[in-house]
Amino acid sequence: MIELTDVDDDDGELVAATVLPGDRQVAVLFAVDEEPVEPAEQRAIAERALSRPTADDLSRIDGDVVRELTDSAYEGTGHAVTSEDYDRLAGELELQGVIVSADATLVLVYEAPTQYSDMVVYCQLDEHLAIDDLSVAEADDEDDDD
Repeated sequence: MIELTDVDDDDGELVAATVLPGDRQVAVLFAVDEEPVEPAEQRAIAERALSRPTADDLSRIDGDVVRELTDSAYEGTGHAVTSEDYDRLAGELELQGVIVSADATLVLVYEAPTQYSDMVVYCQLDEHLAIDDLSVAEADDEDDDD
């Protein structure tokens, strides 16, 4: 079972840290929809949802993300994608966090500082832990400097 640490739910939105299989340390955010979910229930849903993927699942998903992003980047350019193209992204793609929704949907949050500088890769998984949606967005610069 996954155990959440550094839990903060003071504002009604659970934020925590955990270690996923494969020794992947990630931040965890519970995405609150219109219907409020009690903090204890948020934690239970998050722990249950995060217990589903194995180290092998996460490695497979990483590879799928690399292939989809690389293929998409070169689509229509006439460039024949090579193993080096995939390896370049695979070498720096890092799982930073997971967003968990009330229905236990997981969205993996990746960063790739060189290939996608100032960007975040969001990978929503379906119930079979396959990619349901993959998107790249600008990173939020939340400066907490007072």
